[in-house]
Amino acid sequence: MNFNDLANKAHTNAVNHGFWKGRLSNEHCLMLVITEVGELVEADRKKRHAKIDRFVEDGKEYPEFIGRFEDWIKDTVEDEFADIAIRLFDLAGALGVDFDKMNPCRYHRAFDKFNFAENAFALCKGLARDAIGIEKRIQFGVEYVKKWAESLNIDLGWHIDNKMKYNETRPILHGKGY
Repeated sequence: MNFNDLANKAHTNAVNHGFWKGRLSNEHCLMLVITEVGELVEADRKKRHAKIDRFVEDGKEYPEFIGRFEDWIKDTVEDEFADIAIRLFDLAGALGVDFDKMNPCRYHRAFDKFNFAENAFALCKGLARDAIGIEKRIQFGVEYVKKWAESLNIDLGWHIDNKMKYNETRPILHGKGY
C-alpha cells in the first residue's frame, strides 16, 4: 500500500462527492473516523464478516459489482476497517501529509492481548490525543489499523481498493447530511 497514493485517491473522491465544499476542522474529520470505529465494533458484535469467496464468484446471481459488494462486503468488520483507513487517508490528502517524509511510527500493540473493543478504544484514544500533531495522529491511525487488520488476517489493501471503487459509485455525500 502506498499511503501517499491512497491519500490522494481518497481525498479526490471525497472532494468529488461533496465532502469538502468548505474547510472542515480536524476535529470534525477525526470524529467521522471515530464513528467508523464505532461501526467496526458493532460489526464485530454482530459477527458480520466479509464473504470474499461469494463476492468474487462469477455466478449469474450476482453479476453486478455494486450488488455483490452490498451483499457480501458492505458493513462488515473488514469493510469498516477500510472505512477507517479511507477517512484517515482523506484527511491526510486534505492536509497534504507526505507519509514518505515522516519518521516511522514507533507505536506497538499486542492486539491479541486485548479484546476487540479495547483495541478499538485504544485507537480512539490515540486519534484524540491533541498534544500530538495531527499529521502524527493520522500516521498513527493508519499504521494502527493496518497492523490490527494484519493481526486478524484481513487484507486491508484489498478491502480499501474495493471500498474506494464502491464509493466512486455513490451519490453526493453518500446520501448523508455531512
